[in-house]
Amino acid sequence: MCNKIIDNEVKNIISSIKTTYNVNTSVKDLRHLKTYSIDDSETFEIDDAISLEKISYQHKLWIHIASPASYFEYNSAIDRKARTLISTVYLSTNTYYMLPKILINDVFSLSDKEIRKSLSLGVIFNDDGSVCSTEIVQSIIKVDFRLNYTEADELIDYAPKEEEDLSKISEILERRRLWRKNSGALEILESFGKIIVEDNIPTIKIIDPTLSRQLISEAMILYGNLISNFTKVNNIPVPYRVQQGIDKFSKNNVQDSDNKVLYNFGLKKTMGKSYYSINDMPHSSLGLTSYLHATSPIRRYADLLVNYQLNRYLNNKVLISKEEVEQITLEINNQGRQNIMRYREDQKYWLIKWFKKNSFKVYNVILLNWINKNKCICIIYFLEYHFSTICNLKSKKIVNIGESLNVKNIVNNNDDDIICFELISLSR
Repeated sequence: MCNKIIDNEVKNIISSIKTTYNVNTSVKDLRHLKTYSIDDSETFEIDDAISLEKISYQHKLWIHIASPASYFEYNSAIDRKARTLISTVYLSTNTYYMLPKILINDVFSLSDKEIRKSLSLGVIFNDDGSVCSTEIVQSIIKVDFRLNYTEADELIDYAPKEEEDLSKISEILERRRLWRKNSGALEILESFGKIIVEDNIPTIKIIDPTLSRQLISEAMILYGNLISNFTKVNNIPVPYRVQQGIDKFSKNNVQDSDNKVLYNFGLKKTMGKSYYSINDMPHSSLGLTSYLHATSPIRRYADLLVNYQLNRYLNNKVLISKEEVEQITLEINNQGRQNIMRYREDQKYWLIKWFKKNSFKVYNVILLNWINKNKCICIIYFLEYHFSTICNLKSKKIVNIGESLNVKNIVNNNDDDIICFELISLSR
């Protein structure tokens, strides 16, 4: 019955969409701005886009976020289904979407050349990267260019005169990043490898922290920070993303302070756990006194909840109560942990298969930490592939944290849940 109700809601949403949008005084028409979306080529849920508006001698950065809450109501069948999932779950051979796939594609995603509803944040900065003024509006936009990260990097690097907006946006957000760093933000820029499966064959895809990825990351952090300030000032109940307490850390805690991999690993260990809370508290590693997730309402329920509240507030409608938001926040934390575990188990399953497929290889690794030295359980980092994993390391030699090793995968007949390696040699 629930699926039938969802199907009817989907049909009603699609049939209600008009080819043109009547812009009233509560909706800002931003279609005149040159607007970019930047994502991986295969991305299906396109939540965000950016624009640059020139106002006199200043630049106004616009961050546009998809607005699914403009199309269906809180407590509708679509919403209740989304709340049971809490987020889209990306597994190697399947994706479980939080919202109906047809609506993501045809209505919600900020697809290029299509008119879309958005919640847009306009920001003018001071020279030091601090915020001078902000504007939060319901809007309609049209993405002119859908770029992948490689294409965006080229536009930032070369900054052709006819397409210099991205390069300018990159400069603006770099100043903002430095402002956060001066406010105590901790930054770890490193490549990372993840398992990709095609035709049941696992491979490792390496993601590098390029300029365009840093640009989008900083823009999303900015949006989450300024929206959290807005909800706090206007007493709008939302789930905040908080991270309390960072332990003191110095390079002296690491045997080899020049070992960037080991240093980053140690730095991550000092960071407190991040979680959602009805109370606004600092997010320590971002260097922000207040922060929330608001930039992925198509694929994260915490963001969709903020989307509901902003739309309601801007339309002078009754807000979802603090008590309800608090209860949902608990559900988000609990189900969110389960979704993360599900993703990690999937990655682990395919990683084991990848090692079996490459059992002939010798890997250069760094020993990051001993989990149980007596049982030879440790964490090692694969330098070529930029990822770490827990494993059983069989060695007749004493191996110290931070040492570089050459290891080979060996078949574990006792327990398939842990990957086994044997030490071939120390690597100098």
